[in-house]
Amino acid sequence: MKISNLSVKPGDCIRLKGKIHPGAKSFSLNLGQDDSNLALHLNARFEAVGDIRKIVCNSKSNGTWGAEQRPSQFPFHEGAETKICIFFQHGEIKVKINGQQEISFPNRLGLNSAQYFAVDGDISILSFKFA
Repeated sequence: MKISNLSVKPGDCIRLKGKIHPGAKSFSLNLGQDDSNLALHLNARFEAVGDIRKIVCNSKSNGTWGAEQRPSQFPFHEGAETKICIFFQHGEIKVKINGQQEISFPNRLGLNSAQYFAVDGDISILSFKFA
Protein backbone atom coordinates (compact mmCIF):
# COMPACT_ATOMS: atom_id res chain seq x y z
CA MET A 1 0.00 0.00 0.00
CA LYS A 2 1.40 3.39 -1.00
CA ILE A 3 -0.27 6.75 -0.49
CA SER A 4 1.05 10.04 -1.87
CA ASN A 5 -0.20 13.63 -1.63
CA LEU A 6 -0.96 13.38 2.08
CA SER A 7 -0.81 16.28 4.46
CA VAL A 8 0.43 14.83 7.74
CA LYS A 9 1.40 17.69 10.05
CA PRO A 10 2.97 17.80 13.52
CA GLY A 11 0.46 16.50 16.04
CA ASP A 12 -1.23 14.20 13.49
CA CYS A 13 -1.51 10.48 14.02
CA ILE A 14 -1.70 7.66 11.49
CA ARG A 15 -3.60 4.69 12.93
CA LEU A 16 -3.55 1.31 11.33
CA LYS A 17 -4.73 -2.12 12.23
CA GLY A 18 -3.14 -5.04 10.45
CA LYS A 19 -2.91 -8.79 10.45
CA ILE A 20 0.60 -10.17 10.29
CA HIS A 21 0.84 -13.11 7.92
CA PRO A 22 1.56 -16.57 9.33
CA GLY A 23 5.18 -17.38 8.50
CA ALA A 24 5.98 -13.66 8.11
CA LYS A 25 9.58 -12.73 7.31
CA SER A 26 9.27 -8.92 7.61
CA PHE A 27 7.16 -5.85 7.00
CA SER A 28 7.93 -2.15 6.86
CA LEU A 29 6.23 1.20 7.44
CA ASN A 30 7.57 4.26 5.61
CA LEU A 31 6.66 7.90 6.25
CA GLY A 32 8.17 10.94 4.55
CA GLN A 33 8.16 13.08 1.41
CA ASP A 34 8.60 10.21 -1.08
CA ASP A 35 10.37 6.86 -1.38
CA SER A 36 13.80 8.57 -1.47
CA ASN A 37 13.18 10.89 1.52
CA LEU A 38 11.83 9.03 4.54
CA ALA A 39 11.58 10.53 8.01
CA LEU A 40 10.79 7.04 9.31
CA HIS A 41 11.44 3.56 7.97
CA LEU A 42 10.36 0.97 10.51
CA ASN A 43 11.23 -2.60 9.50
CA ALA A 44 9.89 -5.44 11.67
CA ARG A 45 12.08 -8.48 10.93
CA PHE A 46 10.81 -11.85 12.08
CA GLU A 47 13.58 -13.61 10.20
CA ALA A 48 15.13 -11.46 7.47
CA VAL A 49 18.46 -9.88 6.51
CA GLY A 50 20.25 -11.92 9.17
CA ASP A 51 18.00 -10.64 11.98
CA ILE A 52 15.55 -12.64 14.07
CA ARG A 53 12.72 -10.82 15.89
CA LYS A 54 14.27 -7.34 15.56
CA ILE A 55 12.88 -3.91 14.71
CA VAL A 56 15.16 -1.71 12.64
CA CYS A 57 14.39 2.03 12.36
CA ASN A 58 16.10 4.36 9.94
CA SER A 59 15.69 7.46 7.78
CA LYS A 60 16.56 8.08 4.15
CA SER A 61 17.67 11.41 2.67
CA ASN A 62 17.97 11.78 -1.12
CA GLY A 63 18.14 7.99 -1.44
CA THR A 64 20.88 7.56 1.20
CA TRP A 65 20.16 5.63 4.39
CA GLY A 66 21.12 7.05 7.78
CA ALA A 67 22.31 5.17 10.86
CA GLU A 68 20.07 2.34 12.03
CA GLN A 69 18.46 2.27 15.45
CA ARG A 70 17.39 -1.06 16.89
CA PRO A 71 14.93 -0.87 19.78
CA SER A 72 15.18 -3.80 22.19
CA GLN A 73 11.50 -4.80 22.16
CA PHE A 74 9.74 -6.88 19.49
CA PRO A 75 5.98 -6.78 20.18
CA PHE A 76 4.82 -8.44 16.93
CA HIS A 77 3.58 -12.02 16.48
CA GLU A 78 3.11 -14.03 13.31
CA GLY A 79 -0.57 -14.58 12.47
CA ALA A 80 -1.73 -11.97 15.01
CA GLU A 81 -3.52 -8.66 14.63
CA THR A 82 -1.60 -5.54 15.59
CA LYS A 83 -2.54 -1.90 16.15
CA ILE A 84 0.02 0.77 15.31
CA CYS A 85 -0.24 4.53 15.89
CA ILE A 86 2.39 6.77 14.29
CA PHE A 87 2.52 10.24 15.89
CA PHE A 88 4.28 12.77 13.67
CA GLN A 89 6.01 15.62 15.54
CA HIS A 90 8.59 18.30 14.70
CA GLY A 91 11.44 16.75 16.67
CA GLU A 92 10.55 13.07 16.61
CA ILE A 93 8.16 10.41 15.43
CA LYS A 94 6.60 8.15 18.04
CA VAL A 95 5.25 4.74 17.17
CA LYS A 96 2.90 3.13 19.68
CA ILE A 97 2.32 -0.59 19.18
CA ASN A 98 -0.74 -2.40 20.58
CA GLY A 99 -1.38 0.48 22.99
CA GLN A 100 1.68 -0.47 25.01
CA GLN A 101 5.21 -0.35 23.62
CA GLU A 102 6.42 2.96 22.25
CA ILE A 103 9.34 3.63 19.94
CA SER A 104 10.69 7.16 19.48
CA PHE A 105 12.74 8.05 16.41
CA PRO A 106 14.20 11.51 15.68
CA ASN A 107 12.81 13.51 12.76
CA ARG A 108 16.28 13.64 11.19
CA LEU A 109 15.06 15.30 8.00
CA GLY A 110 13.38 18.08 9.97
CA LEU A 111 10.19 17.68 7.94
CA ASN A 112 7.28 19.97 8.80
CA SER A 113 4.87 17.64 7.04
CA ALA A 114 4.77 14.21 5.42
CA GLN A 115 3.16 13.53 2.06
CA TYR A 116 4.03 9.85 1.59
CA PHE A 117 3.12 6.72 3.54
CA ALA A 118 3.74 3.11 2.50
CA VAL A 119 3.32 -0.33 4.03
CA ASP A 120 5.20 -3.24 2.49
CA GLY A 121 5.75 -6.90 3.29
CA ASP A 122 4.02 -9.60 5.27
CA ILE A 123 1.10 -7.68 6.75
CA SER A 124 -2.46 -7.12 5.54
CA ILE A 125 -4.03 -3.77 6.41
CA LEU A 126 -7.47 -4.15 8.02
CA SER A 127 -8.11 -0.46 8.75
CA PHE A 128 -6.29 2.82 8.23
CA LYS A 129 -7.10 6.39 9.28
CA PHE A 130 -5.59 9.77 10.04
CA ALA A 131 -6.48 11.60 13.22
